[in-house]
Amino acid sequence: MNTYGNEEQIDVATLKTDDRYLVPGLMRGLAVLELFNPAHPEMTITEIADKLELNRSSAFRLIYTLEHCGFLRKLSQKTYALDSRVMALGFHSLSKLSLNELAAPVMKALRERVKIAVHLSILDGTDVVFINNLQSMGAFTSTLQIGTRWPAHATVIGQLMLARLSTSEVKQRYLDFKDWQVFSDRTPKNLEALIERLDEVRDQPFLISWGHYTTDMAACAAPVFNQLNQNVVAVISVSCPMSTYTQEEFSGVIAQEVVAAANQLSGFIYKSDH
Repeated sequence: MNTYGNEEQIDVATLKTDDRYLVPGLMRGLAVLELFNPAHPEMTITEIADKLELNRSSAFRLIYTLEHCGFLRKLSQKTYALDSRVMALGFHSLSKLSLNELAAPVMKALRERVKIAVHLSILDGTDVVFINNLQSMGAFTSTLQIGTRWPAHATVIGQLMLARLSTSEVKQRYLDFKDWQVFSDRTPKNLEALIERLDEVRDQPFLISWGHYTTDMAACAAPVFNQLNQNVVAVISVSCPMSTYTQEEFSGVIAQEVVAAANQLSGFIYKSDH
């Protein structure tokens, strides 16, 4: 029997290239858990076996072990779903991270794909507040700084966040608001126009500004949701000069990337204080 004094010394660098240290059963068990997602919240043994290319007996042993350990639960005679222990693992670790910490790797990956400036914003009263910014990978330099405030009514970022509030809450926020700045023909000029605009965009997965707030600048924004209550906690957006992409490219490929990043970040948000 090994003791702490003579245990085999493992070189961490070697682990990356040496399959001798892999535990196949653990890898298959983790693969089972990764099969479950919003599109497949529950599955049968046969479905799991088929997806992992295992025989039914091997799949059953994996599922039985995961169920015994509290990571899967049996919904019926045939189907299984993730159990609360899986969720608890995520809650315990993610609850200790700030929104900015959770967003940072997602924003960096998005910038790598689209090459333009990436922003993270929250709603504060009737203002959009930028809490994280990454510069583009090209020559253009964004003038946005952390803490910059924009009027929510006039921006696609603000409209996305306001649209998820009740009409009564929007009215309350704008009860004493007088500064209805107009930046283009798309800018709501009063509360009535704002509420009408919010009704139009409430269920949209993203919004695009094509020179509607800042002349010659394009922006695309998508909401980030709290998984506990489905409230919008932030918005991920990108911006660049309108000459960077065609409008078709921006509203197509770029918008899809922004939505994917926002959805990815949403999957990490399980905070009761947001």
